[in-house]
Amino acid sequence: MVKEDIGIEIEEYRLTDDCPLFSSALENHLVGVLNGSHPNQGNFCSYCFTPMGTDEEICPECDLGSSQVPRVRTVPPEIVEAMRQQRSIESRWVNGFAYLGVLIAVIGGIIFVLATPIFDDNLILATIAYGLILLVGSRVLAGLLGGIYGDRIGYERGRRSTREHWESYISKNPPSHSIDS
Repeated sequence: MVKEDIGIEIEEYRLTDDCPLFSSALENHLVGVLNGSHPNQGNFCSYCFTPMGTDEEICPECDLGSSQVPRVRTVPPEIVEAMRQQRSIESRWVNGFAYLGVLIAVIGGIIFVLATPIFDDNLILATIAYGLILLVGSRVLAGLLGGIYGDRIGYERGRRSTREHWESYISKNPPSHSIDS
C-alpha cells in the first residue's frame, strides 16, 4: 500500500512477523466494535476470528474449513482487548513522534530567527519568517517523523503486544482442532 503525504510517495511499512491475528476484515470489524458502531456479533472463524458470511465454508484468512473448526458468534473479549491495546500503542508512538516534529520546528525556528542577523532590526520580517518555518516545518516534520518513524516503531511494538496477547489466549484456550488437516 502506498500513501501520499506532502507530495512524497512512501511505501507503507508492514512488518512480516507472522502474527496470526487481525486480518483486514477482522481489524475493520474490531475497530467498529471499539468505536461502538458495530456489535461484537456475527459469524467468525474460531481459529483466527476473521468475519465470515453464513454461507462460507472456508475461512478466507486461514483456509480452515467449517469441518475443521467450528464457527463462533462473537470475538472473545481477550482478542478485542488485544486490538485495543495494539491501536493504543501505535497511536502513542505516532503522536509522540509527530509532536517531536512540531517541537523541533518551534525550537529550530526560534534558533534560526535569533541567529540570523537580518532579523535583528526587523521584527515584522522575523515574525513572517518564523511563521513560515512553523507552518511548513511543523507540518513536514510531524508528517515525516510521526508518519514514518513513529508508524514503524508503533507498528512493531503493537504487533509484539498482539503476539503476547495471542500466546496468552492460546495457552488458556488451546485449539481443539488440527490446523495441519
